[in-house]
Amino acid sequence: MYNPAECVPWRWMPGRAQVRRQHVAAQAKDLIAAGCIVLDTETTGLGDDAEICEITILDVTGAPILDTLVRPTRPIPVEATAIHKITDAMVASAPSWPEVAEQYAAAVAGRTVVAYNVAFDARLLRQTYQIHGITAPVLTTACAMLMYAEWHGEYDRSRDRWRWLKLIEAATDCGVAEDGAHRALADARMTLGVLRYLQRRTNGRRPAGPKVATVPQEALPSVLG
Repeated sequence: MYNPAECVPWRWMPGRAQVRRQHVAAQAKDLIAAGCIVLDTETTGLGDDAEICEITILDVTGAPILDTLVRPTRPIPVEATAIHKITDAMVASAPSWPEVAEQYAAAVAGRTVVAYNVAFDARLLRQTYQIHGITAPVLTTACAMLMYAEWHGEYDRSRDRWRWLKLIEAATDCGVAEDGAHRALADARMTLGVLRYLQRRTNGRRPAGPKVATVPQEALPSVLG
């Protein structure tokens, strides 16, 4: 016979997937608590000579700190315009990057910059600075795409990492999708929405719902901004 007094009370323990999501939620919570900023850019292309033609920076409340078109040094290729709909006529009277750089530098100073696929935005920012012969500020960054990939939890064994999702897919999954994808303001709002979604899921539980299709790594460079 067993002695009830010697029984250990049953306690539910979260599984590995839930612990992983709790970790991601804690990251998002810490970023927002620290007053991170959310950035998105639209660009003239994907290559080493591409530069920024639009930039938005939001604070954690969603208020714009910087939201402007940028006049690039070269015409915007038609392939880029086909994605973000920004034309040469639209940027003809926009400020050049040197005119925007001071406000940008003030916005990022001492803050963690969050973006969806932040490596792309950071590279295009560096390239834009280099094109104008200006030294770029050093950034502290966090990638919302990598955070959401870990939360989503579909592992790509061939690449030994979590599968990446497009921003619109992650935003739809989180219920924060909006019209105007591939413009900097809309994309920044969706990125912030994804970050807030993660922040609220501190228990690591994912609401039941349809799975979101994933995008292969090689398809991501075709998405500007």
